[in-house]
Amino acid sequence: MSPLLPILILNAIRGVGSIRARHLIDAFGSAEAVLNADTSLLLQAGAVGQMVIDGRNNPQHQINAERELAFIEAHHIQPLVYGQDGYPKRLLSCPDAPTILFKLGDINLETQHILSIVGTRQCTQYGRDMVHRLIRELHEVLPDLIIVSGLALGIDVESHKAALENGIPTLGVVAHGLDRIYPYNHRTIAKQMIQQGGGLLTEYVTSAPFERGNFLARNRIIAGLADAVLVAESKEKGGSLVTASIALDYGRDVFAFPGRITDDRSNGCNRLIRLNRAGLITCAQDFLYAMNWQSTSQPAAIQQTLNFEEDHVSPLGRQILDILRDRGDMRLSQLADILPDTERTALLEELLDLEMSDKIRNTPGGLYQLR
Repeated sequence: MSPLLPILILNAIRGVGSIRARHLIDAFGSAEAVLNADTSLLLQAGAVGQMVIDGRNNPQHQINAERELAFIEAHHIQPLVYGQDGYPKRLLSCPDAPTILFKLGDINLETQHILSIVGTRQCTQYGRDMVHRLIRELHEVLPDLIIVSGLALGIDVESHKAALENGIPTLGVVAHGLDRIYPYNHRTIAKQMIQQGGGLLTEYVTSAPFERGNFLARNRIIAGLADAVLVAESKEKGGSLVTASIALDYGRDVFAFPGRITDDRSNGCNRLIRLNRAGLITCAQDFLYAMNWQSTSQPAAIQQTLNFEEDHVSPLGRQILDILRDRGDMRLSQLADILPDTERTALLEELLDLEMSDKIRNTPGGLYQLR
């Protein structure tokens, strides 16, 4: 049996889902161990254990898994399995990330700088121009940049096009199996993306139904794969705002281009900025400064000082306070770059503790500063 078959079967069992599947894999060690576990052990997992018991002997799951495996091998698709080498490290911190992904293309998802760009399908010329300008300027500074989007109409495809024009690898996260391209007329650009060092990524097998909910679900992958998410243009409601919200939940930085207050396709961006849920950027320099992405600069040495009035602050808290004293206001991503050995979750918890003890505050736009 191929080692990939168990994860395909587990992934196909109705009702299990990504979060439950990941918990089961963590508990039993592998998808194969989950499927082969004693009934009594699975029942200890409650309702999800019963789902596995009911579904693991379904012969159709085995047939579909073998068919999918043949498709993967025939088209040189790379499966990325949770818990195994090759699974994107950025997604490991996302609790609802897929248990398996299917990647077509040689794109390196562990590169240092990944930016996701999302926006409305009915974009304006202003939105197109801003995306093309930003990507062109970023390419001049960040040779290892990857652009991620959803290969949809509007801002998505413009982001992919701008990346291709500047020789930047770009990844399209799609909401269906890799046996098709939607929209159909984007198949040419999809081929160019693969040929120029980019690729396509999905969590859906070829037999998965093509449903509207898939598009909202794939937004969490677009958010989780990146260091930051940019909303280029958005109406008051839409999938782009969902992606921004997910990104914030994941601890990612979110940015938006401001737009005219009379343009409904900028209402979503302006609202994100007004509510301090996105940093306002107008050019690449704004973004690079906010993210501390300077390819030729090195972080300044961290000043180590002992402040007796901070006796109740943890060592990490003292480091953060020293950094803010030395370098001024900083975003989460900048602090994470200076403290690369600190898990982002631990950093967020420490920042919250410092806020609660009135030592720092989180300013509009997500900047942390001393009180």
